[in-house]
Amino acid sequence: MSPPIPSTVIAATSTTFFRLFCTGRFTVPWHQRRYDWQPEHVDELLHDFAEAIDADRRCYFLGTIILVNSAARQWHINDGQQRMVTLSLICACLLRMFKAHNDSHRAHMALRILFDIDEDRTDALDNTDRLTPRLTPPRDDKTRYNLMIRGRSIGANGKLTLAWRQIDTFIAGMGLQKSKDFFDFLTQKVEVAYLDIPEAVDPNSVYETINCRGKRLDDLDLIRNHLYSYFNANDDVPRRDLVHENLESIRTQLRDDSKFTDYARCYFQSRYGFLQKGNFYRETRRHIQQGVRRAEHHSDYVYELVHDFSRRENVELFRVIATASRGHDFVEEFVRSSGQSRSSRNLSMFLRELHAYKVTQPLLFALLSRYVEENDGRRRRRLAKWIHGRIKHVTSFVLRTAFVAPKFEPSHFEAEFSALAARVAATSDLYAVDVDAYLKDCDGTYGITDDNRFRMRMSEMEMRDSKKIKRFLFGVNCGIQSDGDLMSEARCTIEHVFPKANRHWSTWSGFDEVDAEHWVHRVGNLTLLGRQDNKPGDAENGSFGAKKTTYSRSAIKLTREIGACGEWTPREVDKRQRRLVAQAVRVWNFEGSTLKAQ
Repeated sequence: MSPPIPSTVIAATSTTFFRLFCTGRFTVPWHQRRYDWQPEHVDELLHDFAEAIDADRRCYFLGTIILVNSAARQWHINDGQQRMVTLSLICACLLRMFKAHNDSHRAHMALRILFDIDEDRTDALDNTDRLTPRLTPPRDDKTRYNLMIRGRSIGANGKLTLAWRQIDTFIAGMGLQKSKDFFDFLTQKVEVAYLDIPEAVDPNSVYETINCRGKRLDDLDLIRNHLYSYFNANDDVPRRDLVHENLESIRTQLRDDSKFTDYARCYFQSRYGFLQKGNFYRETRRHIQQGVRRAEHHSDYVYELVHDFSRRENVELFRVIATASRGHDFVEEFVRSSGQSRSSRNLSMFLRELHAYKVTQPLLFALLSRYVEENDGRRRRRLAKWIHGRIKHVTSFVLRTAFVAPKFEPSHFEAEFSALAARVAATSDLYAVDVDAYLKDCDGTYGITDDNRFRMRMSEMEMRDSKKIKRFLFGVNCGIQSDGDLMSEARCTIEHVFPKANRHWSTWSGFDEVDAEHWVHRVGNLTLLGRQDNKPGDAENGSFGAKKTTYSRSAIKLTREIGACGEWTPREVDKRQRRLVAQAVRVWNFEGSTLKAQ
């Protein structure tokens, strides 16, 4: 005979949101934080409900809520305050609409959610002062919340107020019939699971167990789960298994979950255009659903999408772009196809220069994908030359902007670059895509696509960011030294000819009548040295003469040229800066581009 199964201490129950609220009263304990959802969190929940209604879903699962049983029909909310408060505010807003349109049935249901009244009791919104709210938020939110659910005017401050305004705007935009459908969905199909914990059990230990075990689902996990949802039918099991294998193969190829996420962002932005980082899953899912609706067979669209997403060639292409590794077979092949084998300004150099600017990855991916997909040798070579020119212009635009701007802001370009990437990926006539016109539109206030304006902005430019300095000096040096691209940035240091330390300034006679600080970081005063040659001692920094020998024997041509100078003065810095800027215009140019003619 089997031993009796013991009863559990913690009760787990699944129910609708409506039944949960009508169970009794709920208090947010004193130690819980105030309501802190931002308007975008509220908006996300509202749109989630709306999408579920449009899709005619059987239910919407709102997650797990932890309740501590404090008395008969009374609970403390240990986890779930934000969701419960937001849902009650939605019902309070809908209640006003139903009252205004004499929908007494729904108005009474909304009142039962908000106030502790029996099913057969009749009350109105105007008589709620004598009713007890179902939910009691933290002390700082309590007064404002009670005004909201009773239909009173509220103040202008606080996150609760912002949430209310977001809800009010959303519901007002739906109209009466959609509001009824929305409310019916909330009360009939929104489900929650709640854990009923006796007071004798520490609820925080339960909360920690639920929230601190295992890996939290990130955007990519959610996208994967959404893709899997299209293959639930029994006859789709083989394809479902293949979809799973394909997605797992990406992880194997990239060998890093963070790279997997970066690849997903790059791939989907090159396909769909700009996707907000903070809303990546929702926006990607929306595009997938739009594609599914257009397809004759829903799972076919998703199957083909996953097949392309997981193609070894695509994953490897992203890896090449993301790592900018030298000598990769693909890069070498493209350089030969584009006719740039003898030029240092080829794809290999472009990828290294753009490596720090992830904002360009979807565009690079979209352009190079077209080359990967072309099988005809003659067309492939022609395509490679065209793509080389476009990537060259993108590199010139990004690098020029980075040199001129105080800080390169990806947010200024991500939407435009991603939109262009999506157009490149979708068009049947790639040569008709005017990449240069897009860059011109992105130029903004700096005007860097115009050589004269770029030259003028750089004429007295100071640089303090070491990465930016190296990028500039290496690029300029590669334009005058045939083997300059073979040098390693990591093995070079930045040298200030006129030294940074002000204790040395008094021995530099050319700078004694000027604001010496102004000349230290001028581009014309900067160069590169090998680590073994950069000697910061007092003897070397005492005068230009003490440094000339080191400069003259440097392997870097840009630095050797300084060794030929007779003296180092502000005038010499100015002259050198003009030469460097003139060379920068030639290195990061828009040759053959319509930008030059405009």
